[in-house]
Amino acid sequence: MASIMDPHDKMRSKDLSKVAKGQQAARPQHEPGSTVSAPPPPSSTTTPEEKQNEQEAKTRHCYSCYVEYLKCTKQKGEQASECKKLADNYRSTCPPQWIKKWDEEKKHGIIHNHA
Repeated sequence: MASIMDPHDKMRSKDLSKVAKGQQAARPQHEPGSTVSAPPPPSSTTTPEEKQNEQEAKTRHCYSCYVEYLKCTKQKGEQASECKKLADNYRSTCPPQWIKKWDEEKKHGIIHNHA
């Protein structure tokens, strides 16, 4: 007489045969009542060209924010609230060493033609 097999045991035996054939990875042991940790974050799919383009776009945006600030101060003065907002914008967008360099260039009259 044939023995009755639990459906879950039947599934487990199928899984084990796939593992033996290399078609499926073995399941990790899981304690009842324990929690499963979150899966690892996905790896970056950004190509080097995309990273380069992104960096160039950030650089252009940073510089355009700085030039907009210069235009505003030329038209309305540094104390205008709109200019202060533009100053906060470029300061939060641009690296400090760039701002320092551009401020030096502005003092020497190199940037004034852009504004």
